[in-house]
Amino acid sequence: MEKSVFGPVPSRRLGFSLGVDLIPRKHCSFDCIYCQVGRTTHKEVERRSFSDPYLVVKEVMARLKEGGRIDFISFSGSGEPTLSADLGRIIGEVKGRTKIPVAVITNGSLLFMEDVRKEVGLADLVLPSLDATGEGVFELINRPHHTLSFDLLVRGLKAFRKAYKGSIWLEIMLINSINDSMEHMRIFKELITGVAADKVQLNTVTRPPVDSAAVGLDEGRLSSITRFFGRKCEVIQAFAGKEARRPDRRQWTASVVETLKRRFLSLDDVVLTTGVSRAAAKAGLDRLIREGRIRLVEVNRERFYTARPDEGNSC
Repeated sequence: MEKSVFGPVPSRRLGFSLGVDLIPRKHCSFDCIYCQVGRTTHKEVERRSFSDPYLVVKEVMARLKEGGRIDFISFSGSGEPTLSADLGRIIGEVKGRTKIPVAVITNGSLLFMEDVRKEVGLADLVLPSLDATGEGVFELINRPHHTLSFDLLVRGLKAFRKAYKGSIWLEIMLINSINDSMEHMRIFKELITGVAADKVQLNTVTRPPVDSAAVGLDEGRLSSITRFFGRKCEVIQAFAGKEARRPDRRQWTASVVETLKRRFLSLDDVVLTTGVSRAAAKAGLDRLIREGRIRLVEVNRERFYTARPDEGNSC
């Protein structure tokens, strides 16, 4: 049976994040050109139950009992979490059993729905994304379900902000020669004001994207845009942290493979996540490559690991 819980993952935004994935790969309302999980195979907007809420909560609590550093329990993974009709119920059950804060990472596409706003609003922190400045760029970057529109996305974000009392960290994924011109920046600035996020986090393509047209910006350009947006804006920095937990070989293998089904990891990511030495991590990853369970890919002269297609992750 496919597990719903993975990690904790070294998150550049959330520290050590224990992932809760309620959506089968790859059900989403978008098919973003920069996605590291792969092409959307089931583009949809209808909410439904994908898993047993009781079993998901049980799995989360079992992982928490194992100990180790966990900064956030984050609802994210291989699809859009708000597609799950059980999202609110599971968040409520988890929050009733632990003091670890809960975050929801969402593309924001379904926030125009009142029930989605109520359920996502149970989280301590919400991290929606906004990658476009108009309908044309929205279609180009996010490749949304045909029932969705840029205006609907923005209206949903504004409606959620009006009702939600927690923190909103708005992520903007910047792509070279697509949404990074000064004209785009001026429109983004107006949109940011309307959404009234507590923090704006600039991101760019750093891991293997689904479409080679998605190319990242350099540090100088990102720094310049940060200054233009003002004090609430920051560039998402590289992860920095230490994890002392050292699982046995079987636990290590299961944890790494489950995570690689959902995202690319570098060797350093694996070291930080699992707490083993660099040499031990490299040896374990080499073993998984020989067994045919994972593969090594390269982007911008950096190496990343991902699960093989038959392990649940293909790009």
